[in-house]
Amino acid sequence: MVRDFLQETRFLEYPNVKIIKPKPLSNSLLNRIHSQAYLDKVRRISETGEGEIDIDTPGFKGIYDNARITSGATVTGIHAIHSKEADHIYSPTGGFHHARFETGGGFCIFNDVAASVYHLKDQGYERILIADFDVHHGNGTQTYFYDDPGVMQISFHEDPEWMYPHDGFIEDIGHGSGRGYNVNMHFPMDSGDAVYRYAFDEIVPPLLQFFQPEFILFLPGFDAHYDDPLTHMNLTMDTIRYVAEKIHSAAHRWANGRLGVVSGGGYNRNVFRCGAGVVMSVLTGHEYKPPTQTPPFEDDDSIWAEVKENTQKVQDLVFSALGI
Repeated sequence: MVRDFLQETRFLEYPNVKIIKPKPLSNSLLNRIHSQAYLDKVRRISETGEGEIDIDTPGFKGIYDNARITSGATVTGIHAIHSKEADHIYSPTGGFHHARFETGGGFCIFNDVAASVYHLKDQGYERILIADFDVHHGNGTQTYFYDDPGVMQISFHEDPEWMYPHDGFIEDIGHGSGRGYNVNMHFPMDSGDAVYRYAFDEIVPPLLQFFQPEFILFLPGFDAHYDDPLTHMNLTMDTIRYVAEKIHSAAHRWANGRLGVVSGGGYNRNVFRCGAGVVMSVLTGHEYKPPTQTPPFEDDDSIWAEVKENTQKVQDLVFSALGI
């Protein structure tokens, strides 16, 4: 779907855009990010087409190889940046941040974000940022790096009280030497552009200045759009572009442009296509204008009050832990 859309919008015709053939996720990385028991379970389901990865994630025949190539595409792209084959990459099928060491879930089989971080660590990177703006908390990725000061994860997501996976609380800021490097900012239902940008501007730039990442992995959060059928946020493509531009600028300022983008979630086909266009526009410098965006309502006083309170909590807990 995304490939067809990028052909229609002529992104694939630009001289600074090319398609990199993905490689399946290697066995060595698979064995680092998932237990042998879980890998065996996925293989069994893949062979028969029977069984569930998790209660919300049905299996199907061939799921093992499918997950290896969709997740492997992310690592292939990340390595292309490291080897200077590309400045930035966009992997439309990537962003499986709910998968954990012993299980999958939330439509995620193998955690390509964690695999990419381990691959980057093997190449010598010491400060890796996971900028996760998917509307669902990146609970799986959090478990891998919760005590690691070499990986900062910033997750902006809908309030876990009513949104899967029902975790990612502001108080969860990391453990041990990783305390302060795990950042969770959650938003009340119906939060829109204004409060989201406020929280971003108050929280993210000081963290970037402090951490100065050498590589950035970015999930842009198409499912925070007001037309997404599975979520309750009220963002427009304007804010998705705003965040993408800020992260893109940060990559050039701190990481020599090293930026890998994976779609993550998004359950409205038109929104997903528009999101792909916005991401490609930011990464390539070529113009793309999505359809006019008209959210159903604006942020009210109660939303503003809660977001300001949550933002202050994040600053009090995280900034003090980091000495910012």
